[in-house]
Amino acid sequence: MINRPILTSLLLLCVTLPGIQAVHAQNSGEITLSDLSDPEFNFMGFGDISYFSRDGSSQDGFVIGQAVAHLSAFLGNSLSVFGEFSATGKDSGYSLEVERLMVKYDFSDLLKFSAGRYHTPIGYWNSAFHHGAWLQTTATRPEMIKFGSKIVPIHFVGVLVEGTLPRNALGLSYHAGFGNGRHANVARSGDAGDINGDKAWMVQLRAAPSQFFGLEMGLGFYNDEISPGDRPDIKENTISAYVAWTRESPELIFEYLHSSHELLSDSSVSGDVDAWYAQFAYRLKDDLSQWKPYARLEKTEVDNTDPLLFDQGLDYEASILGVRWDFNAYAALKAEYRNEEFDNGGRENNFRLQVSFVLTKL
Repeated sequence: MINRPILTSLLLLCVTLPGIQAVHAQNSGEITLSDLSDPEFNFMGFGDISYFSRDGSSQDGFVIGQAVAHLSAFLGNSLSVFGEFSATGKDSGYSLEVERLMVKYDFSDLLKFSAGRYHTPIGYWNSAFHHGAWLQTTATRPEMIKFGSKIVPIHFVGVLVEGTLPRNALGLSYHAGFGNGRHANVARSGDAGDINGDKAWMVQLRAAPSQFFGLEMGLGFYNDEISPGDRPDIKENTISAYVAWTRESPELIFEYLHSSHELLSDSSVSGDVDAWYAQFAYRLKDDLSQWKPYARLEKTEVDNTDPLLFDQGLDYEASILGVRWDFNAYAALKAEYRNEEFDNGGRENNFRLQVSFVLTKL
């Protein structure tokens, strides 16, 4: 849910910082207000509607997916502000959420600094495909990085530096972040502050070789100390690796994540989480270019000794087949079949039909 004091403070920062910069520059004789260009604002909206059916479920039916708004403003002097906001249908109404909100200053391609709430730059999918089902090939996200995941810290609140290294054939770039760790509810970030004072930090190195169009590879590390509300403090270390080749024909994505959790008070109490998915898609040619079949395999395993997640029922395995039909430049219809096993409870079938759309100027 929206934390109004935090949201208000961030919005005030985003609005007032450009003005403060302009006044300072004017007083120092560098520029005048008339030298500033008008802000440039952009908007994108997303939505989706699905029908789903699952073996043994009494709640089959239609679902309104997330309604999402992307708002960006370019304020001159390399300063920009970006916000992503969602409304998600719940049994009791709609839940409003600030998904991302950041103010960013580009010093150069090598160094860009920002502060706010992010999708944690861990692995590939979480940074490549944000809220808005139309953005991704498939109807659903991999289970390990679904919104609300307890395996991956989907959101992160803090500061981030990033950039692209100059003149390198590998197309190397980096991200480094420092900020609040997970909330007592480990599926949420520390939006209102770090609950234990021990900050989370992360680094990620990416390569996008220029001679292989669409190819990207990455390695990352995430560290945090977690204070769950119902158990002692836990140290978390996560290593992530991925390879993605997104040329539409084909699209290949493989992502692997390994997390270790250890009680701070007793290092002998520890356990691991291993999760991965592999996705293949191929946009057909010529008269069939609106069609894009896809397949995905997924698996998540949690040690019985893991002090954080052993009792959360997160073991998962799935085989997924689907097809995307881009019947309009702004909309897609996706049909997805899933054969899944949750927490070693036996295989079940799941079918989803989804229409997703985008609102923007192309």
